[in-house]
Amino acid sequence: MLNFLSMSWMRGSGSLLDNVKLGGRPPFEAIYIYLLAAFAGYIFADLSILAYRPGMLPSEAPPAQMRPTSQPRIVTKMDYESIVDRNILNSDGKIPLSLASEGKGEAPIEGPATLSQLPLKLEGTIVHSNVKRSVASINLRNRNETVALFTDEEIEGIAKITKIERRKVTFRNLANNRLEYIEIPKDIKINFGVTAPKTASAGEVEKRGEFDFSIKRSDLAKYTSNLSDILNQARMVPNIVPGSGGRVDGFRFVAIDPGSIFEKLGFKPMDVIKSVNGEMVNSPTRAMEFYNALKSANNIELGVERNGRDENFNYNVTE
Repeated sequence: MLNFLSMSWMRGSGSLLDNVKLGGRPPFEAIYIYLLAAFAGYIFADLSILAYRPGMLPSEAPPAQMRPTSQPRIVTKMDYESIVDRNILNSDGKIPLSLASEGKGEAPIEGPATLSQLPLKLEGTIVHSNVKRSVASINLRNRNETVALFTDEEIEGIAKITKIERRKVTFRNLANNRLEYIEIPKDIKINFGVTAPKTASAGEVEKRGEFDFSIKRSDLAKYTSNLSDILNQARMVPNIVPGSGGRVDGFRFVAIDPGSIFEKLGFKPMDVIKSVNGEMVNSPTRAMEFYNALKSANNIELGVERNGRDENFNYNVTE
């Protein structure tokens, strides 16, 4: 059997070689044309890529890519809770109170008072032995209005008075909590404490009777516009009723400069002004209120005590 197969193979092989030698077609001839076409296509594609490759390359560098940035973390109060809880700055373990609690503004700024730039003008002061009863007449320049104020009272919500002195008022500026002051400037000339008496010129006050006078409105306005000058022409003190526990009943002239407006108005030392137009003058505040009211009055009636007797001084204001 094996001999038969081997013989058959030999015969088959011999016939294949014989066919090639005799000019016959080689085996797989039908697929050669496809292999040749594939090879030619590969060569053509490679050459095409080489020809168009320079034009396909980018002419500019690609844009740089932005790296994503993380948002900064917002620090909150919780981040400091551990420090506050430890309280490393206080050995007693207690957290001190803040200098200014919420809603109460900043702590007062202490130090010497400075000249104020607020629209305020000091017109005069009446200093009482009890500092709480001292009163100041202050002109509000923005409203052209004059008000009488005690110590610890506020000035139109912009300042609070802390001290009233002769010719000077100290207060706390509520905007910055600083101490400031306004004052009545002193004369440039210094006469070693002696001031020349200021006299009223003839015709300013006309005396029509013992207690009856006439004064021009322009002259009245001139004198009432400068309280400091008026106060320098005379000295007055509260008239305390004996045994009353300090009750004030008017203001007494202690001294009057010769030739001053007070002398022209008929006053003498030791006279006591007790009422103005029927209203009692029993406090520095009332005195300041009447002083401001006199600027626009047409007729002024003063109740004056002289030598133990009550007299009425009448002043007619003419145009």
